[in-house]
Amino acid sequence: MFLVAAMTVSLAACGGGGDDTVTNNSDDNSGDNSGSDVQDVAGTEAINESVSGTEAAGGAPAGDRPDTPSGQIVIGSTTDLEDDFYDTNYTVTVTNYKTYNIIHGYDTVVTTKEGEWITDPTVVADIQQAENEDGTKTFTITLNDGLVWTDGTNVTAKDYVFATLLESSPEMMGVDNYSGTNYTQIDGWDAFSSGETKSLKGMRLIDDKTFSLTVSAEELPYHYDLAYAGVRPRPLAVIAPGCDIVDSEEGASISGDFTTDVLLETIGNTDTGYRYNPQVTCGPYRLESYDASSRQGTFVVNELYAGNYEGMKPMIEKVIIKTVTAETEINELKAGTVDLLFEISGGESIEAGLDLVDAGVAQKHTYFRNGYGLIRFDCSQFPTDSEKVRQAIALCLDRNEFAKKYSGGYASIVHGDYGLAQWEYQEAKDWIDQNLNTYEKDIEAAKTLLAEDGWTLNADGSEYSGEGLRYKDVNGELKPLEIQWCNTKDNPVSELLSTMLPEAMKEAGMDLKATTVDFPTLSAAIDHQGETIYNMYNLATGFSLQHSPWYYYGMDEKYMGGGYNSSWIKDEALASAAEALKTIPLEDTEQWLEKWKELQVVWNQKLPVVPLYSDEYHDFYSNKLQGWDTTSIWDWSQALLHAWVTE
Repeated sequence: MFLVAAMTVSLAACGGGGDDTVTNNSDDNSGDNSGSDVQDVAGTEAINESVSGTEAAGGAPAGDRPDTPSGQIVIGSTTDLEDDFYDTNYTVTVTNYKTYNIIHGYDTVVTTKEGEWITDPTVVADIQQAENEDGTKTFTITLNDGLVWTDGTNVTAKDYVFATLLESSPEMMGVDNYSGTNYTQIDGWDAFSSGETKSLKGMRLIDDKTFSLTVSAEELPYHYDLAYAGVRPRPLAVIAPGCDIVDSEEGASISGDFTTDVLLETIGNTDTGYRYNPQVTCGPYRLESYDASSRQGTFVVNELYAGNYEGMKPMIEKVIIKTVTAETEINELKAGTVDLLFEISGGESIEAGLDLVDAGVAQKHTYFRNGYGLIRFDCSQFPTDSEKVRQAIALCLDRNEFAKKYSGGYASIVHGDYGLAQWEYQEAKDWIDQNLNTYEKDIEAAKTLLAEDGWTLNADGSEYSGEGLRYKDVNGELKPLEIQWCNTKDNPVSELLSTMLPEAMKEAGMDLKATTVDFPTLSAAIDHQGETIYNMYNLATGFSLQHSPWYYYGMDEKYMGGGYNSSWIKDEALASAAEALKTIPLEDTEQWLEKWKELQVVWNQKLPVVPLYSDEYHDFYSNKLQGWDTTSIWDWSQALLHAWVTE
């Protein structure tokens, strides 16, 4: 629905720098933290006092923003940039997630820096809304003149209609398991996506500049109503050469040789396909090159870009994204091999970055995190399909101690599905403290839960002795209480968990078996696309502005994985509590908050993940970078358009 990217949560490796909704990181908080527990050391009160916005090294003046693009910056990320540049149906890793925003563009609906949903005035000349007698709702959109692709050809209404047809079609779903869930709100989507019809009933092509989108009655009312009118264009001539958009009373359709085989070449070809090497785009930057060996991408200004919703165009000519490690990232900033480290967390990295600021070598900018670090369970896998097993694992970890050790006092533990930046958390802090289970470390309580869940036997089938690995009789077969844990290399969170969890779990009668992989492998495993599926993963998540828990915890198969229900949990109570939020009007914040609280209570019991911490992010960057201003909802990919460099 409205650009899957607007609703999916992004994923990042824990530790170091990451990205929005996005990374296992911690951030800033000053003062003497000695002798306090984490609720005091890293609590919200302390973090609030430390927010300081942007601090330039030595008070250096920013100067005037130039009129023409110049210079370059190198952005360092601890999450690899993968060779994957289409959308979040293929990967939701944080670095790629944001590159979609700099190479693709002209969305009809966007969010402002303040978080308001609007039609983009650079793109949309007019939008009309009509509520129909059958309960559907139609948005009729007229485009502005002057929108062009990087090859100089016009962006037309056909490219917008084509995008909805392409990304809802069974032909596209045959391209590397594309999930095709971007536009499920459109009337007739089910019949079209299944191949039952060749026309998408709710899409109509009116003329070269005008199209309409009708939302099905079943999807209304909807909390983010205007977002339903959001479409990102795709170049028809490039992806489906020789094809055309045909309009009829049955809806819009694609004529010509439109097959999965064609798309496997135009999109799926690993050298020239639009997924891996998109050369006709319409965002502020275009992809110049990608080096698979170093996982480094180079992006240059799109001189034909008409601007964002404010009319802003990029003034940094070249952007390079490279991989860094948590151990070396600050040294790279000091040496000048990177110019920007975003969303830095973890006490050691933050303190080292602050030292550079104090020395006049770098600048900093801080903001609350719109997400949190976590241990994610796969609730479709035995034995983490058991609520009591998940709760028992949570009781084996001292989360206060973990947050203190990892963040150095720059984070606060959370007890539900929220981050420090969310307004709901700010409004409900006292209620959260009084109503949610904090899962304080308690091995005896963990043992009790496991016994209640039937883990009461030894390996020989005799009654559990109280020591060693627990077993359970499952349909006449003795199964051990083994938990397969997937983590990533060079990850301080993984390293800390490996010192705190295994022995505690062993004491409770569990065996934690760790496997270390790179982040793309972990991400594929979460989506059930890899060779192995694990019981639990440590990483971090970030929330989009179109926060949609009804998808994240819904039980429909089409929302399993793919950045939606990444815990693969099918629980009626959780799904119902999440669904209750969907129809609340955007302006009714009081009702939303009450239903949000109800969801947190159910979530806190079902525990699809163990929340570890949320924090205040730090961006550290070179003195040559000017005009840098990120927030919890305005990430580096958006801040680029306002920034410039002084060489």
